[in-house]
Amino acid sequence: MAESKVELRKLRDFGENFNDTFSFIRQNGKPLVKAFFSICGIFLLIHAIFNGIYQSRNFGFLDRIRNIGANPVTTDTDVPSVFSIEYFMLLIFGMLAYTAILTMTGSYIKHYDENNGEQANVDQVWQIFKRYYLRIFLYMIPVNILVFVSIFFCCFPVFYFFTVLAPFPIVVILEDLSFGDAFSRCFIIIKNNFWISLAIYLVAGMIYYASSTLVGFIVGLVVGLASYFTTKDIGTTVGLVTSILNIFSSLFLLILIISIALNYFNLVEQFDGTGIMRRIDNLGNTENNNFDNIEEQY
Repeated sequence: MAESKVELRKLRDFGENFNDTFSFIRQNGKPLVKAFFSICGIFLLIHAIFNGIYQSRNFGFLDRIRNIGANPVTTDTDVPSVFSIEYFMLLIFGMLAYTAILTMTGSYIKHYDENNGEQANVDQVWQIFKRYYLRIFLYMIPVNILVFVSIFFCCFPVFYFFTVLAPFPIVVILEDLSFGDAFSRCFIIIKNNFWISLAIYLVAGMIYYASSTLVGFIVGLVVGLASYFTTKDIGTTVGLVTSILNIFSSLFLLILIISIALNYFNLVEQFDGTGIMRRIDNLGNTENNNFDNIEEQY
């Protein structure tokens, strides 16, 4: 029996969030990964190139120390600068890549939601992606600054703003709101659901971290050993390994983002009841009712 499509707009408890997260990934894994590399790939590639250059130059200093007898460090110019051009390019393209992943995932979910669980191809995701990418990038700057500044006011403000604003890009994409409206919307829908949302995001973050670290470590170890025994260059080895780790970490971000998106639908369903209204509108419409045998929740 074919597995039922994931109904996005419904109430979910803690466990159902993760069950549906992995069900969604299992059902949409192929088109999601294809869209991920097709749309976000260029950002990840450029980020990986600058990361490789930056790490190679910084850890290449260790090679010069190791070979100090043959190539002594004689000037200050041999010591790499931490805040180099590569460092700032690394930050910029890291932000661009992260925004691309957020926007791509949100775009896929928007298409899925608006088309009754239909999988999206790359072109369909791209059409939505290009409408929101620049907006998400600009909107996330003040949001990230707010979260960063809250670090200096002890732990709770960090967790508070992170929890409230985690679905912010999803709100912008799915509801097509301005910055102010999306910002206010995040505070409205979180009412009475802060702690469960925090728990979901923390567990989803741990799953993301553990998955990306385990797979990235295995692949990074193989690539690192092959690179080191081929080049005998620590800088090159570190650059390659960290670049691969970043790409794998970015791919596993889909778990965290989808979990956040499903919790957003849960919050909206409690506040607006849009899923129930949509199912009422679709009663008797067998052509568009693609979510059969889904238990109603109130």
